[in-house]
Amino acid sequence: MGIPLWRGHIAMRTLHPSFEALTYRWLREEGVKRDEIARTEEATLDWQASPFSYMLEQDFFALRRKLVGPEANVDFALLKTFQKQGATDYVARVMPFGDPKTFEKRAGVLTSWATDRPEGFREEEIAVLDRLQPRLALTIKTILGEQITRNIADTYIGPEAGNRILNGEIRRGSVEVIHAVIMFADLRGFTALTEQVPRDDLVPMLDDYLECMARPIVQHGGQVLKFLGDGLLAAFDLSDRTGDSICRDTLDAASETLRLTDQLNAVRAADGKPTMSVDVALHLGDVLYGNVGAYDRLDFTVIGLAVNEASRIESLCDTIGRNLLVSSTFAEAATQCTGRLVSVGEHQLRGIDGKQELFTLDAEEPLS
Repeated sequence: MGIPLWRGHIAMRTLHPSFEALTYRWLREEGVKRDEIARTEEATLDWQASPFSYMLEQDFFALRRKLVGPEANVDFALLKTFQKQGATDYVARVMPFGDPKTFEKRAGVLTSWATDRPEGFREEEIAVLDRLQPRLALTIKTILGEQITRNIADTYIGPEAGNRILNGEIRRGSVEVIHAVIMFADLRGFTALTEQVPRDDLVPMLDDYLECMARPIVQHGGQVLKFLGDGLLAAFDLSDRTGDSICRDTLDAASETLRLTDQLNAVRAADGKPTMSVDVALHLGDVLYGNVGAYDRLDFTVIGLAVNEASRIESLCDTIGRNLLVSSTFAEAATQCTGRLVSVGEHQLRGIDGKQELFTLDAEEPLS
């Protein structure tokens, strides 16, 4: 359109557990760069010194600063940097989603444009930008809404289940039978620690241990279906993989969980903080996977005998004195893990007829 842009910038808040805002910066020489702005308890010094921060605090929706000539007003550190880089004129806008009179500062798009043409922007060029920006804001709002929906689904139910739900699998009772490895992990001694650990330290401590459990599962191709207080339920679907390879990956994930927990305990012990161990159970079987629940409150999860058996196996870890137990069904399928597993004998699972042989990692095998 003939507007000599040197730099363009858009920023918007989003809803994500790890970052609170997204920015896209375009420079003529570099193209587009995307940045995620991490969550912080207080505003950073860079943000506090920015034109956008000033505009939001003062409820200004438009700002222009000439950077050269007799009308120059370089009153922000960022603009001084632009001036040194050759910029001559700067225009910023706050574009609310909805009525500006009821604008909530978290909902909208921030835009800024800079030129390096010696005489700066012409008034008609700024008018063109102002006519275009409501359409830009509408487009961003549409895309951002889709991203936030997926962020929420991925965060609370996992990418695979979230993708199924967003693709229409939301009817109660809509389930399918899948052959999967079920993994239960649970912290041993957490209940007792809740009476000893200060309340403000309890959740950060639990988060650190849950991270040790969840990260290896995701890295080895599984999905965390739900957190169960101080533990979790995960599944490794065998639909597109052989049982042998997924058993190897699942055993590696369990081994990595134990290793990460040991590392965390070493750090906490060195700091004089209480520690816990994690118990892990692995089982292989057919489960029902999909939507179960009440009329208007559903859970996308796995149910069935194999899930119950995995839970019962995990509950035996403390009794048997092992942090990892796997079922005979799993051990038989894990042919690539021959030599890694040793029997700990036959045991009765609560509420399950007949005894089952259980296995654990060979004590000689180093954790991953």
